[in-house]
Parts: sequence; C-alpha cells; structure tokens
Amino acid sequence: MMDEKDKKFFLQRIVKMQDWMQEEGMRAVVLSKPENVLYFSGFNPVLNSQPVFLVLCTEQEPCLLVHSLRRLHALDESAVANVQTYGKWGDAVPLAVKAEDAVCAVLVHTAGRKIGMELNYLDVDFYRKLCGKLQPSEVASVSGPVNMMRLIKDSYEIACIRKAALLVDVGIKHTVAYLAKGASEAEAATEGQYAMRRLWQQSFRDSEVCGFGTTEGGMIDSLHVWCLSNERIAYGCDCPKHYHPKNGDLTLPMAWAMVDGYHAENERTLMVGQVDDLKQKAYDSMLKARENIFKILKPGVCFAELYKTAAEVYSQAGFAQLLPGRVGHGVGCSAHEFPSITPGNYLQVQSDMVITVEPGIMDGSWGGVRHSDTVLITEHGYEVLTQFNSGKIHINLD
Repeated sequence: MMDEKDKKFFLQRIVKMQDWMQEEGMRAVVLSKPENVLYFSGFNPVLNSQPVFLVLCTEQEPCLLVHSLRRLHALDESAVANVQTYGKWGDAVPLAVKAEDAVCAVLVHTAGRKIGMELNYLDVDFYRKLCGKLQPSEVASVSGPVNMMRLIKDSYEIACIRKAALLVDVGIKHTVAYLAKGASEAEAATEGQYAMRRLWQQSFRDSEVCGFGTTEGGMIDSLHVWCLSNERIAYGCDCPKHYHPKNGDLTLPMAWAMVDGYHAENERTLMVGQVDDLKQKAYDSMLKARENIFKILKPGVCFAELYKTAAEVYSQAGFAQLLPGRVGHGVGCSAHEFPSITPGNYLQVQSDMVITVEPGIMDGSWGGVRHSDTVLITEHGYEVLTQFNSGKIHINLD
C-alpha cells in the first residue's frame, strides 16, 4: 500500500495538471499511456491487456478507471482514491462493460466540451469511439505538456532514481568482473542481473521493480543486463550470446533498472587486452566527448550545445561520418524519455532534470564505444548518480 507521505507527490502533480487545464479551457483529460498513468496516480498494473485510464477533470475528483480484474491492485497501490471499473470480473460492479462507455460515464458532464487526450499514443479505434459518444467541441493533444511536466523531478522521483542507480552500478560491476574471468556475454550478464536482484531483495524489497507491460504481456522484473561485443554493439539492444570476448575485442555491458516506476542506466565499454589503433582512437575520443559535456553541463546551457561539444571531438578525430543522432536523453518513468540531447534542441538544462550522458559512436564493421551515466542536474551543476568506473576500462584475459 502506498505510504501517505508519498501520495502527496502524486496529488500535487494532479493539481498542477488541473491548473494547466483551467488555463487552457480544457474540461477534462483522459490519460492511458502507462507511464503517464503512473506519473499521476502511482499505479502500474504491470500487465496492460486491459488498459488503465486516469480521468482528470476541473470540476470533479480524479478517477482511476481499471478493468474489474485490476480493482484490488489499484485500490491497494493508487494515490487516487476514486477507483472505478469496467468489464466483468468477480464481484466488482463496473460502470460499463466496455472501456469507452465507462470513460463516458465518468465524463458525462463534459459532453460537448473541450477535452485533452494523448494523441501521440492513444488507440485510434478507442479515440473514434470516445469522440463519437462525447461529441467534444475540441480534442487537444496533452502529450507535449505532460512531457514537459515530467521533465523536472521532485524529491520522490529522485529518490527512486537513486535506488535504481545503485542497482545498475552493481549490475555493471558484477558483469565486468565475470567478463574479466573469461565468462561469455550471456554468463556475465546473468551474474550481473542476479546481483541486481539480490541487492533489491536485501535493500529495496519494499520497492516495486516491475516494468510496464504491453497489451499482450506483462513485465514483472525490470532489472536488465545485457552485453554485446564488436560489430554487434552497433545493434544497440539485443540479447547477449554465448560469446566469449577475446583479446582485441570491444565489449559493452549495459544495465537498466526500474524502481517504483523510475529508471536508471549504466553502460560501459570494455577493451579486452590490446585493441587496434582505430578502436583505441574511438575509445579515447568517447572519453574526451564525455569530458567536454561535463565541462559545460549546468542549468542554462541548451541541449544543442551539449551535442555540439561532443560532436566536435568525434569530427576532429576523423569520425564525422559516424556521429550519433543524440548524445543522451531524459530518464524517469521511461528509460528513454523527453528530451533528447540532439542538434537543434534549444531547450535549456534545468535543475532537477535527470538525463543520461552517453556520447558514443557505432559502426557495423568494428563495433562501437559508449559509456552511459545517469545524471541529476543540480542548482549549480550536476551529480553523477551512477558511480562505476567511467574512465578507461581494460580487462586482460589469461
């Protein structure tokens, strides 16, 4: 059950959203993206085979609308007290059998008025049915405004991300240690993932580490470690293989964790034995690009400038053709959330944002190099939340 002192953070976010709705002349907002529902309610159903809706109105209390099967779970974990249901399951008394009819029952007093929905996410069929029943005067997208709200983290969110950062540090530490012993990608990743779960059980067992499931599957464990070597680094994300890194290789273990709905990541490129000149040059350039970002990282600098200072290093080193699309991204309820550190993004860094710093390059012929840290922006600079070795990392195999 959610602690009363934690509920206030979610309710404060709802009030902030309702104030914005008043300014926009918006009578109601319907949210269904799992990350956004959690952001405002604290509830993650884990399995989204029947979607969850958070309905916010300016003139009535918030409503968390779940399938009857999820009712007890929602009552136990949601910061929103008004939990209503749709669909038939057990002894729950639903507002309606169909989700769109239940949403309309909640919004009966807003028919014909301006409403907001996540137009970059919402199921088109559901959107058409809801509009056909409510006949709103206008439907506005709230995807952008919600993303902007999620940019600045409160103390509850930062505390969750700190826990996740400790977990990914342990995951990377153990994965690197096993790779140094000659383990395969899969063997080392397994040990790293086990170490993360053990630390969770020992230190954070009252925190949920479930992820956001899809409409056809759940995610009961969001503690992930994987490892890719050489040309497969260019894949970015893939299952580790039973490949034993050998001298001359680059290998990249990556760890992600989610604690009570909030992410952190730690990624480290390893040089195995003596690497060739190209790989060494790329590795040194990556470290220099990171150094350049951290030199200027503070509130007021724009994201485009962070990208530029990293890209200049790679270009000067002869890697202009391999420049990444971004050198970092936001972190929070999503592993990759708004904003990205890209050219042309003139949004300014602000205190209490959480981002990754990960200027890397990849090439299908030789692999890639990237260290990724989870970083909290502070009033005058930054705090790196992931603490595992961020310099040159060599492992030497006998």
